[in-house]
Amino acid sequence: MQRRAKFFVIEGLDGSGVTTQAERLKNWLDKRGYEVSLTKEPTDGPVGALIRLHLARRLFFEKAKDSFAPLDDYTLALLFAADRMDHLNNVILPRLDSGIIVISDRYYLSSLAYQSLKLDLGWIKQMNSNCMRPDLTLFIDVPAQISKKRIERQRWHVELYEDIEILERVQQSYLKIIRELLLEGEKIKIINGNQPVQKVHSEVTNAIKKALSKTGVRSLEQLTYLPDS
Repeated sequence: MQRRAKFFVIEGLDGSGVTTQAERLKNWLDKRGYEVSLTKEPTDGPVGALIRLHLARRLFFEKAKDSFAPLDDYTLALLFAADRMDHLNNVILPRLDSGIIVISDRYYLSSLAYQSLKLDLGWIKQMNSNCMRPDLTLFIDVPAQISKKRIERQRWHVELYEDIEILERVQQSYLKIIRELLLEGEKIKIINGNQPVQKVHSEVTNAIKKALSKTGVRSLEQLTYLPDS
C-alpha cells in the first residue's frame, strides 16, 4: 500500500509573501523530482468563489427593503469551513493518496486567526475539528506595517481584512493561536518574513528538508546534495 504523501501549509498575513513562498517551494521540489501540487484557500470552487467576492467587498445580500449588507461573520465562518472540507475531500486527500505532495497557500489556521477576532475560537476550532492536520505549517511572520505597505504596492484595492488595525490584530491572533496549537502537538514553524525573499525561501526549504527526511521519502539524496537555489 502506497504511503500517503506529505501535506504542507504556508500561512501569514496578506502581504507577508505566503503566495510567493508557496510557489517557490513548489518549484524547488519540482526540480528535485517530486510530484507536487500547489493549491490555495479560499479555493476556486463554488463556495470559495462566494468568499472571494465577499472579501473583495463585491457580495451583498438584501437585508430589508432597499437595504443591502455583506455576509454576517457567522455565515462567513461557515462558508470558510465548507470550502475547506470541499477542498480537503476533493483536492487535498485524493492527491496525497496518489503520492503527490500538497502545498496549500493557507488552511484552517487562517480561519482560527481571522474569524476569532469576532467569533468564539472554540466554535471555529470545532467546525474545523475534522480537518486533516498538516505534516508541517510554516508561518511567515511579517509586521503588520510591512504587510500593509506590500499590499498597497501590489494592489489598487483593499480587501476586507487589510486595514492596518485589523492586520495588527490578526498578527497577534496568529501568534497566540500558534502557541496554543504547538502545546497541542501541532507541527508549526515560525519564519521571519521581514528578510530578503531568497533568505526566507532558504529557511522554508530547510524546514521542508527536515520534514521529508523523517520518513525516508524518495529523492532524499537529491535533497541532501542539491543547492538551495
